[in-house]
Amino acid sequence: MGINKLVEFADPHKKDIIHRMRYIERGYIMKNTEKIWNIRFILLFITNLLMMATFYAAVPVIPVYCQEVGITGSQVGVILTAMSVTTVLFRPFAGYILDNFNRYRVYLLFLALFSLPFLGFAFAAAFSLLVLIRLYMGIVYSVCGSATMTLAGDVLPQSKVGPGINRFALTNSLGMAAGPFIGIQVQAHLGARASFISLFVLTIIALICVSFCRIDYPKKERKSFKLSDTIYKLALPFLLNMMFIMIPFGAVIAYSSILAQEIGISEVTPYFYICLVAGILISKLSTQRLIDAGKHRIFVVISLLLLLITMASYYFMTTAVHFLLAGFMFGLGYGILQPLFQSFVTGTTPAPKRGAANATYLLSYDIGIGSLIMGIFQESIGLTTGLAVTAAAYIIGGLIYALYSDGYYSGLSSQLSNK
Repeated sequence: MGINKLVEFADPHKKDIIHRMRYIERGYIMKNTEKIWNIRFILLFITNLLMMATFYAAVPVIPVYCQEVGITGSQVGVILTAMSVTTVLFRPFAGYILDNFNRYRVYLLFLALFSLPFLGFAFAAAFSLLVLIRLYMGIVYSVCGSATMTLAGDVLPQSKVGPGINRFALTNSLGMAAGPFIGIQVQAHLGARASFISLFVLTIIALICVSFCRIDYPKKERKSFKLSDTIYKLALPFLLNMMFIMIPFGAVIAYSSILAQEIGISEVTPYFYICLVAGILISKLSTQRLIDAGKHRIFVVISLLLLLITMASYYFMTTAVHFLLAGFMFGLGYGILQPLFQSFVTGTTPAPKRGAANATYLLSYDIGIGSLIMGIFQESIGLTTGLAVTAAAYIIGGLIYALYSDGYYSGLSSQLSNK
């Protein structure tokens, strides 16, 4: 029996002290509760939901604002895609920053910096300035998006990291779905410029929330920067798997409003996002207990099949009912898949490496192949056919999961539990 076991046997009240020492030795933060929904986790949950919602709310507002200031055509596309370039390039460096500096202070700084582009959009009208703002936004977002998921893992008990992150990643799904709806509604009632000011206010509220979530980290030796260390290799299989699963998602989010215009149902576009949010919430609330019990495989399979059928049905889409039903089914599938794969990554990564792991994995969201592919399909085969063709990505993603990712995740989980 080791010395720690002897101390625990002799005095059970010293068990928490020993656990604290173990966490500090491994770079973890000691948790004060075994609950998932502790106060810090709740504050981070609200913060990330606000941040993701404001980020995606700007997407449908930017093209409208560009038209108002006289920017049209390909220049709008350049402004929209500029951010993706810096996000993809800087995301690996975000992992190094989070793993070698105080994560909480880094997040406070970059969340404050994240709020500034919304004010910039409200008062900038030149094409070059808007491109620069989007490039800047990509840099700060790459850190903010990685930081919240990493901080959430740090405030959870080690035994609850997987289930906790599965819940926390819901903020990403909800933000992606609710954000465009918020942007469309605010823009319709207040105008584009006022919309950006409103989004700035929401980011300030997020900053206030996280300022009450004080997290203390033990001092650690800072490693010298190496480009090879910015990519967490153990997260690469999950990145590849989710990259294919995200292709149809990117296509739908980017082109749903254009598709609605083409088939003459533009008036129901905002309700598409409501259906998307409803699907996400229903799938999450109805399956969470079974997923916590380890029954994730069957839900991955069901979700992929549901999404495959939904995307294939776009080939026949002509009515508002079909359009809204597709949004709901889309939410059902991604309400499970996005949080689940995020938990695969964070739940199998030691705390000192979570910054790099999350930054590596989230590249699957940043690459944006779906919108790029649909830009090509729109001109060659049309939107309905193009969206239906993207369903093939689910077949590839399903094969990767069945043949490799599932067993790979089980192996990583066993290794971590034995340490």
